[in-house]
Amino acid sequence: MSEEKRSFGRVKGQTKAQSVIADPLLFPYEISVDEYSYVVTDSSKNGNNFCGSFTDLANAVNKIIQYQMASKRNTTTLSEYVDEFKSIKLKIKDLLEL
Repeated sequence: MSEEKRSFGRVKGQTKAQSVIADPLLFPYEISVDEYSYVVTDSSKNGNNFCGSFTDLANAVNKIIQYQMASKRNTTTLSEYVDEFKSIKLKIKDLLEL
């Protein structure tokens, strides 16, 4: 039997239209926005800097906050962690009106 070759995705060389959100509150992360998703990337890394793809801007921002707090590598109590998370989220929420 002959197998039919199937092609998936876009034609080679074709790119999606996208915008990039780069803000000091999100640093070193950026959010690429296209017609389907919000893609979080780490702009401080060279090469593979993909951190996640999200269908909602609020979820992308929450993940960035989680990455920012994890990169501090310090030991805190649960209440200190939650307070800091809320503080960062409020700064971003006020800016983005999420």
